[in-house]
Amino acid sequence: MTIRTLPPAQIGQIIPLLTQVHELHVSQRPDHYSRLENTQAVLKWLQDWSATSALVTLVCGPPDALTGYLIYKVERRDASVLKPAIHRAVLEHICVDQAHRRTGLGRALIRAMRNNLRDEGVAKISVTYATFNKASAALIAREGFIPAYVQAEMSVPSGYAGGAPI
Repeated sequence: MTIRTLPPAQIGQIIPLLTQVHELHVSQRPDHYSRLENTQAVLKWLQDWSATSALVTLVCGPPDALTGYLIYKVERRDASVLKPAIHRAVLEHICVDQAHRRTGLGRALIRAMRNNLRDEGVAKISVTYATFNKASAALIAREGFIPAYVQAEMSVPSGYAGGAPI
């Protein structure tokens, strides 16, 4: 299994895999995710995102049938009165083709990212994942990520005029 860095000009190769994982998100949260109906629009979005965010995309498999990808970026933030400076990576996306799951490919992608980051002097990685994505949640846990924050949502009923006083 060879993992390589995908040049930004070839980012469109991940669209079939991106579509797989995105369809899961749409099926679980149609209020939060839009259907991917226009491949050209998805390609333009990926190109714009990778051009403005200094993303690194790791892939495996042949160009016309990738079996997995991982996208990350490195962030630096200066110290503030409230927080220390930070130099970390953010794992933005990961997807392994359904036919190749549970083969160690996701773990290999994460380890390749960690090796790259170690060489760059980055010691911390953060990731956000949807709780309904059981495969992703299990992979993240197996790789040693520990939950640090919880984000919760609720719907406000129409006509809501406030709650009980505090």
